[in-house]
Amino acid sequence: MQDEMKLNENINWNKVRLLLKIGIVGAIIILIGDFLMGWGVKDMNLSGIEQQVSQYLTVSDGRMFWSSLSGLIGVPIACVGHFGIYKLLKPYSQKYAKLYAIGILGFLAFAGAGVHVSSVTSAFFYKYMTAVSPETALATSMKFASYFPLPLYIALIPCCVIMVYAHIRAVAGGFSPYPRWCWVFSMLVGTLFVSLISMLGNYVIVNAVMVGVFSFGNIWMLGGHLLMLSKAKESIKNYKV
Repeated sequence: MQDEMKLNENINWNKVRLLLKIGIVGAIIILIGDFLMGWGVKDMNLSGIEQQVSQYLTVSDGRMFWSSLSGLIGVPIACVGHFGIYKLLKPYSQKYAKLYAIGILGFLAFAGAGVHVSSVTSAFFYKYMTAVSPETALATSMKFASYFPLPLYIALIPCCVIMVYAHIRAVAGGFSPYPRWCWVFSMLVGTLFVSLISMLGNYVIVNAVMVGVFSFGNIWMLGGHLLMLSKAKESIKNYKV
């Protein structure tokens, strides 16, 4: 009984519910920005990287601007939701909660103003390089990407790995109020599941979804935790420290 009271005192369930809802709104904002960039078809007459990035040549400057702004605004808001998950892990495991917090901080620092905006900038650069010098556009744009977005990706990826590991290990290991099977509400699982749509081929909706695949993973994670929050609250009664 004392353990149950202690855990309930350490978790403000109404606050966590609000944080998760706010985070989902942020993830949806990011997804809108992804769709603005990804809504197009690839030129199948091209090959390799040139084919993969060809869809960005038809994206208007206005869509690129709003996509950048969506990522810039959406990422910090989405992090609010992940802070809610952190609040749920903390009473059960300081170790995994701290690791998860490191991931959140990395996501906040490098994802929005970093990776998202710089990726849109690279697409913008490639679009206008293609208009000016089609022969050198790809090589120059890849050099641009290696100097600017790439270092941000290198900084972000380890933070995401830490975040995913801490979450799966905590939930699957019983260091959270959720049933152990709720580890499936991992960003990794949601991302991989949604990415299966790529098998459908070169269609605007498929390409848009693939650009937003990590945002879908984000929504899957935050939405799953919100959906199962009542179940998590009930499980406190059966938890033994």
